[in-house]
Amino acid sequence: SYVVHRIDRDTSGLVLFARTTAARDALKEQFEQRTPERVYQAVVLGRPIPSEGVWRDTLAWDPSALRQRQAHGRDARGKDAEALYRVIEQFAEAAVVEVSLVTGKRNQIRVQAAMRGHPLLGERQYRFGAPPEPPSLPHVDRQALHAWKLGFVHPATGRRVNYTSPLPEDLETLLDALRRRK
Repeated sequence: SYVVHRIDRDTSGLVLFARTTAARDALKEQFEQRTPERVYQAVVLGRPIPSEGVWRDTLAWDPSALRQRQAHGRDARGKDAEALYRVIEQFAEAAVVEVSLVTGKRNQIRVQAAMRGHPLLGERQYRFGAPPEPPSLPHVDRQALHAWKLGFVHPATGRRVNYTSPLPEDLETLLDALRRRK
């Protein structure tokens, strides 16, 4: 089988594989055209304001640091990064955010949330000066990010297919703990 798209290390959820090179190529073309629906759920620090909107940034991969950074106007490595977000549950010190990717850059959701002062709970790499997580918050051993929904045109049938993946146990436990704190 062939990998069609990837998710970050320590991110849970859906990953797409193709069984043939023709299917892989057809699916990769869809991703290049930005037609698949890719929806994630993330738990972020704080209260995103406004509670829904668009994140638009220019990001550049730094190969020496192995991380994304904000790119400036003349940076040839800069690539557009765009995502739609909406808060689906707000807690005192954290929020569950649904993020629909328009583009798909490496670490994009983690970077864009942190750039706005709302790093993912459990985030170790992208904090951009955000305060540390309050010790009173429930602990999670990885970034709280889950590839929840994936929709695309099946390369063999030509029909649209949609898949969802339930939240894994560690994120359900995190949300239960946050809900008990309300």
